[in-house]
Amino acid sequence: MSVLCQKIGTVIQRMVAGLIIGIIGFIFGMVYPAYADAPQDSGRYIAADGSDLTAVAECLPKRLSQPNLERALKESRNDFLEKVFDVKDNYMEYKLDDSEVEYLNCLRQKGVTPQVDR
Repeated sequence: MSVLCQKIGTVIQRMVAGLIIGIIGFIFGMVYPAYADAPQDSGRYIAADGSDLTAVAECLPKRLSQPNLERALKESRNDFLEKVFDVKDNYMEYKLDDSEVEYLNCLRQKGVTPQVDR
């Protein structure tokens, strides 16, 4: 019986020690949270593969980054499927929304060749 009591006592001690370590770790994590390293130049947007996406982020019109059901429905009737399946040889032959034309022109002005021009 005494061996059983010793084993139970050892298990309880280990559980209490684990609980204390867990609580200390939780408190330490709350006080000193882990942050990802901030980029050296916070004005730049770098993709995971190392390519610079700053021009893309700067050229994206604000209205395209906001959810808008009316705009989405309008654009879905705007040669959307033809664009998806790349039916026409020249991308500029599609019916383009003003914001899309603005975005493509901005990219070109910043020296970035849009994917549709490649």
